[in-house]
Amino acid sequence: MQEGSLSLTPSFRIFYLRLLGFCFLYFSSVAGTQAECPVQLSQQRVVVRYNGSVAVNCNTSITHKGMGWEASEGAVPMTRDKMITWRVSHLTEWDIEPFCFINHEEQCQVQLLVTIYKTPDSVSISIVDHSGPMIEGQQYKLQCDVHDVAPVQNLTVKWYKGQTLLDKTTFTEDSKTPLNETATLLIRPDRADDGAQYSCAAELELGAEGPQPPPNKTSESLSFTVYFKPIIDENKLPSIVPVFRGYPEVLVCEAEGNPKPTISWILGTNVIVYNETLTISESTPEHVYCIADNSAGRTTRQVNVSIQDISISTVSHTGPMIAGEWYELQCFIQNVVFKIVDVRWYKLNQINVTETIKTPANLTYKVRIRPDRADDGAQFWCEAKLEAKGPQRYSTMSSDHLSITVHSKPIIDENKLPSIVPVFRGNPEVLVCEAEGNPKPTISWILGTNVIVYNETLTISESTPEHVYCVANNSVGRTTRQVNVSIQDISISTVSHTGPMIAGEWYELQCFIQNVVFKIVDVRWYKLNQINVTETIKTPANLTYKVRIRPDRADDGAQFWCEAKLEAKGPQRYSTMSSDHLSITVHFKPIIDENKLPSIVPVFRGYPEVLVCEAEGNPKPTISWILGTNVIVYNESLTISESTPEHVYCVANNSVGRTTRQVNVSIQDISISTVSHTGPMIAGEWYELQCFIQNVVFKIVDVRWYKLNQINVTETIKTPANLTYKVRIRPDRADDGAQFWCEAKLEAKGPQRYSTMSSDHLSITVNSKPIIDENKLPSIVPVFRGYPEVLVCEAEGNPKPTISWILGTNVIVYNETLTISESTPEHVYCVANNSAGRTTRQVNVSIQDISISTVSHTGPMIAGEWYELQCFIQNVVFKIVDVRWYKLNQINVTETIKTPANLTYKVRIRPDRADDGAQFWCEAKLEAKGPQRYSTMSSDHLSITVHFKPIIDENKLPSIVPVFRGNPEVLVCEAEGNPKPTISWILGTNVIVYNESLTISESTPEHVYCVANNSAGRTTRQVNVSIQENYIPIILGIIVAVVVAISVIFIFIYIYLTNYKKTKTGHYDVKEANAHKELLAQTVPMKELCQSNMSALVMTP
Repeated sequence: MQEGSLSLTPSFRIFYLRLLGFCFLYFSSVAGTQAECPVQLSQQRVVVRYNGSVAVNCNTSITHKGMGWEASEGAVPMTRDKMITWRVSHLTEWDIEPFCFINHEEQCQVQLLVTIYKTPDSVSISIVDHSGPMIEGQQYKLQCDVHDVAPVQNLTVKWYKGQTLLDKTTFTEDSKTPLNETATLLIRPDRADDGAQYSCAAELELGAEGPQPPPNKTSESLSFTVYFKPIIDENKLPSIVPVFRGYPEVLVCEAEGNPKPTISWILGTNVIVYNETLTISESTPEHVYCIADNSAGRTTRQVNVSIQDISISTVSHTGPMIAGEWYELQCFIQNVVFKIVDVRWYKLNQINVTETIKTPANLTYKVRIRPDRADDGAQFWCEAKLEAKGPQRYSTMSSDHLSITVHSKPIIDENKLPSIVPVFRGNPEVLVCEAEGNPKPTISWILGTNVIVYNETLTISESTPEHVYCVANNSVGRTTRQVNVSIQDISISTVSHTGPMIAGEWYELQCFIQNVVFKIVDVRWYKLNQINVTETIKTPANLTYKVRIRPDRADDGAQFWCEAKLEAKGPQRYSTMSSDHLSITVHFKPIIDENKLPSIVPVFRGYPEVLVCEAEGNPKPTISWILGTNVIVYNESLTISESTPEHVYCVANNSVGRTTRQVNVSIQDISISTVSHTGPMIAGEWYELQCFIQNVVFKIVDVRWYKLNQINVTETIKTPANLTYKVRIRPDRADDGAQFWCEAKLEAKGPQRYSTMSSDHLSITVNSKPIIDENKLPSIVPVFRGYPEVLVCEAEGNPKPTISWILGTNVIVYNETLTISESTPEHVYCVANNSAGRTTRQVNVSIQDISISTVSHTGPMIAGEWYELQCFIQNVVFKIVDVRWYKLNQINVTETIKTPANLTYKVRIRPDRADDGAQFWCEAKLEAKGPQRYSTMSSDHLSITVHFKPIIDENKLPSIVPVFRGNPEVLVCEAEGNPKPTISWILGTNVIVYNESLTISESTPEHVYCVANNSAGRTTRQVNVSIQENYIPIILGIIVAVVVAISVIFIFIYIYLTNYKKTKTGHYDVKEANAHKELLAQTVPMKELCQSNMSALVMTP
C-alpha cells in the first residue's frame, strides 16, 4: 500500500451506503408519493451457500440516465445498458444487502433479498448427566449439538428413533452469521427401547428459493441399554393347572427381563427349586409359586394345582338292557376347583346330551336313555370341559367307557319275504326268511295244519298250499309272517280268423289271463318290440283282453304278444308275465317305386336313357311295359331314345291287384348365340346374348347364364314351351377370352326331381383402350439437381398399345422409358395408343432445391446474442411433411408443413463459445405418390464463427498476491476469447502496461487490473497487492553488530596487554601507539556502525 493513501473498511462502506439510501428514501417521501421503480430483478430473493457464486440480472425497458448495482461485494458501476448483472463468484459477506438503482426522472432502487447459509460442521447426540444402562420408566435427557450453522432461524433439529420421527426443535434467534446451537429431548425409555438407535438431524429449511431437498446433516446413532423388571409369561404358566391322577404335568415358567432373570419355585414352607420347569402330580401342594428375579426387581406368580377325577355308571341296574325300556346313567366329577363349562354324554362318537354347569364342586350328572336294538354293544361315557386361565383356556377330562348289552325281539326282513309270491307253472320259487334279534332267533315254516319245516329257506311250486307261515323266535319274543302263493297263467290268439291277413282289413286279437290272485297293474300288447296298446286293470280275476288291428304291408311276418304287469307285496313290488308270440302273414297290392321311375324323362338327342320299373308286393309282382297299341315288353328295364313313343307304361301285377305308371318321354335341345353382332366386342359397350330352349315338355325352374364358372344372371320360368331367353352384357377388359353359356334347370317327377341341360360355350374377344399404370408413373416426380431420374410408362390394353413421350411442342420419344433432369421441360406426357383408343398421362417435373442462410447478418456471431437462420425450399410441388434443423448430428428443431409452395422456414439460435465452427443445415421430408412415399432433401452445411468476450484464467491470476519487500513477484494474465484478446495492465490512474506478465514489488499500487480485450468485449480482473515485511535484514544487522562488538573487545584487550608489557619494562613508543589507534579507526568506522544500527532499529516494527 502506498503511503498517504486513504482506505475505507468494508463495514464503513456499508454504513455509508445505508446512510445514503436512508437519506434518499426520506427525501423521496417528503417530495410526495414515488412511482413504482421501473426495474425488474430476475429473482426477488436468492439463497446462496457461503463462499458460493451468485448472479442476478436487473433490467429495464425504459430509457434512463444510468443504472447500476450497489453492494459491498460485486458492485456494478453505473451504465446506460438496459440489463446489468450483479455477480459474485465467492460470496462471503453475511449481511450483504445489494440493490439495483436507476436514474430516470429521479433515482429509485429495488433491493435484492439475500440469504447466505452454511451447513453445520458437525452434529452430535449425547445423554446429559448419565452413563451406563437406563432403568425402565425413569426420565433422561438427550442433547443434540450443532456446530457452526447459519442462519439459525431457519434451522430445525429433528429427533429420530430408528427411522421414526419423534420430535422437532426450532430456533427463534435471528442471526445471519454462524452459531453453535444445542437442542434437548426428554425421554422415558421402556423395555422396547433396549438397544434402540436414537439420532438427531440438523436441517436448514430455506424456502422455495433454497436447495431442494433442504440441506441436512445427521448425527451418529446413539444406542443405550434399558434395564427392566421381569415379566412372567402368563400364557405359558396359567393360574390354575388341572392334574389328572396318574398323569403328571410339567409347568414352564418363562420370564422376560434385563438383565436376564433367574427362575425359582417355592413349594410349601421351605422347599425351593431353582429351575425354569417343575413337574407336578397329585402329591404336589395345592399352591406353588414361580419367582423371577433380576437387579431391576422381582416378580412372583401363584399357580393353583387342581386334582381332577371323573367316572360313569348305571343307576339301579345291572346286566343286559331290554330294547325300548328306560334306564339312567350318572357321571360323577370329584374335586373340581375351576368352572365346568359343560358336561357331554357320548354314545360311540355321537353327542347325546349336553349340560352346562358354571359352579365347580363335587358334582353328579344324570341322563335317561332308552336303548334300541342298534345300541347293542354301544359304549357310553361322559366328558367335562373345564375353563381355566392358561395357554389353553379350556381343558377336558373324560370318564372310562361303559359298554351295554341290549336284547331285542326278532324282526323278519319283509324285503326278502313278500306277502304274495307268484308261481308260474313248471317254475318253482325259493322263499328266504331272515330275522334280526338278540339273542339270535330260530326260523321255522308252517304249511297246513301239522307240517312244520325248521329252515331259513322253503321251495314252493303249483302244489304248495295257498298260505304258508314263517316263524322267528328268541327269549324276548316271537314274530310270524304269512305268505300267499299265487299260481299264474296267460295266452294270446286271433278271434274268428285263420290264415294270412289282407293289408288294410280289420282283425281281432285276444289275451287270456287265468287265476290272477293279485292286482293287474296294466296289460300291454306288443308287435315285434314296439308297444301298441296299453290297458290298466286293478281287479284280479280270470280275465280276457281284446284288441283290434289293421295290418299293412310292413306287418308281414310281424309277431304279436301280450304282457301283464302284476302288483304284489314283496322284495320286488311288481312282476310281469308274457304270452307266447303270434306271427302273422300279410298280402298286399304292388306299389311301383316312383323315385326310380319319374313321370317325365328328358332325352337328349343321341343319348339313349334306360328306364327301371321296380315294384313291391306280396306275393311278388310281375313287370311289363306297354309301348303304343300292341307292343308289350316283359322286363323290369326299358331303353328309350328320340324314336321312342311320347308315352310308355309300366304294369306291375300280383294276386291282390294291378298297378300302372305312365312315363312321358321329352326330347330336349338348347343353344346360345349373340344378338345382332359378330366379331370382337369393345370393352364398356352393351351387347345381347340369347339362350334358345326347344321342345321343353316340363317346367323350367330357372335359366342361368355363366361366364367362366361364375353365375351371371338367373331367370325363373315355370311354363314349358319353345323359349328364348336374352341377357344384356357389358364386357370389360377382364372379359377378353371369357366363355359364356346358359343352363336350364328342369323340374320333373322322378328319382332325381331336377335335371339340368347346358348349351355349348360361346368365347368372346374384348378390345380395350390402354390404361397407364399410375403406380409406376406418378403425376409429380421430384428431380434433385445433378441426379437424373428414369420415368417408366407401362400400359395395359387390347390390342397391345404403343408408348411415346411428348416433351414440349415438337419433341416425341418412342420408348417405354424416359430419362429426365433439371433441363427437362416442366411438363412431359406419356401417350399409350391402340385401335380401341388413346390415353395420355401428364407428369410434372419438379426441380427441387433447398438452401440455408442467416437472416440480416453476415460475418461472425457474438456468443449469447440471438440470430436467425432460414431454410429456403424452392419449387416444391408436393407436400412437405416436416422440416428439421441440424447442428452437427443433433436434431434441433422440427416443423411440420403440409402445403407445397416456395417456402421459407426460420429458426432462432443463440450460439455460445462451444458453437464456434459448428455446422448447421436443414432437411425437408417430402410426401409424394410413388413407390417410395417419402423422400428427403438436405441443404449444404452452414459453418458459423462465434466471437465471444474474453475470460481471464482466475487459477493463474489470484485476486490477492503477497509481495515481500525486496522480492519482486511476476503476475501472469492469460485469457480465452475469439478473436484472441490483447492483454494490458492498469497501475494507478494513467499507467498502462501492454504485456501478458507484470512484475510487482513494494512500490506497486495496492490495486492493479488485468484487462483482456477483443472485438466481442472487455474483461477486467482486479489483483490486490499485499506488501509483506522482510525481517531478514534486521536479523543480519544484529548478527553484524555482535560480531563487530566482539572484534572491538579483542582489539582492546590486545592493545592493553601490549601496552601493559611495555610499561612494566619502562619502554613506551608513542609512534607505535598512534599506529594502533589508526588501525583501530580504520577497522571499525563507528559513525557508520551507529547509523546502520539506528536505521535497523527504526525499521523494526
